[in-house]
Amino acid sequence: MTNTVSELNIEPKPSPKRYPEDKRHQVVKVAFSICTVLSLLMGAFLLFNVKAIPKYTFLNNVGKEILETVIDIQLEEQNYLIYNQEDAFHNVKDKISKLRKLLSSYEKSIPDGNKANLFNFAEWDEAINLYERLSDQFILYHSAIEKHIIELRTLEKSILAVIYSKMNPDRGIIALQEIRIHEKGYFLYRNYPKQPQERGFQDKRKEAVSNLLMWAQHDKRIDELMGKDDKLFKTILNCYKNKDAIFPALKKENRKIRSAAGRLFEEGNKRLYLIYHRCVFLSITLLLIWLTVAIGIVVTRFR
Repeated sequence: MTNTVSELNIEPKPSPKRYPEDKRHQVVKVAFSICTVLSLLMGAFLLFNVKAIPKYTFLNNVGKEILETVIDIQLEEQNYLIYNQEDAFHNVKDKISKLRKLLSSYEKSIPDGNKANLFNFAEWDEAINLYERLSDQFILYHSAIEKHIIELRTLEKSILAVIYSKMNPDRGIIALQEIRIHEKGYFLYRNYPKQPQERGFQDKRKEAVSNLLMWAQHDKRIDELMGKDDKLFKTILNCYKNKDAIFPALKKENRKIRSAAGRLFEEGNKRLYLIYHRCVFLSITLLLIWLTVAIGIVVTRFR
């Protein structure tokens, strides 16, 4: 015969009670663990963005330096066109060398797998090479012009010697001076628009040559010397035309180089802008997460 619990007067053990405080502590621990994991993930992503800052800062600086160099080249071109500084294009060679160094330093800083995605270095290098070749042609024509002008001045001495050997040389000297004045006027102002109903410097020179030949009265020495003079003038004229024809091509390649540099500069600025806002967003998010956890801990502790 079995006895029940009540018959044996044995009281059952009470089950342990779970207080609300224990549940709150568990919730805080879970929240703290989740925040820790999120913080580690966000910190890793934040570190990844911070490590990319030097790369895009370098990209930005290279683009800026290239833009400044291209602007310097344009200023040298303007110095030649506006102020007639004949040595301006010799300074361009130094600028081109600087461009090559900047391009090389940037190309070496990029992994081989990313070069095709970030920038077309072959196109940029081709534009610089073409610009350099055009500059060399320009300098070649410039040197030829200087050589022919020296020959023209030497020939002028021979013409003056013949003029002084004739009677009444003043008119001949004046006519020769007019020829040289109109030649120089053409060389200096050939790229300026001609005023309406104004005679060109070449027409004025032809008239001065006719006056000199008329004064010489068919002197074979003057005729022969002026024939050589006209030939030299036409050669110089042709060299100037070839020089002027190079400018559009130079400007075209200059625009290509400047456009490429602008893309580098803009890409660097865009990436730095994105990194900055990502870092701000992640920092604020981390701050809010831990602020929320801290408030929860304080409320749980002192409630």
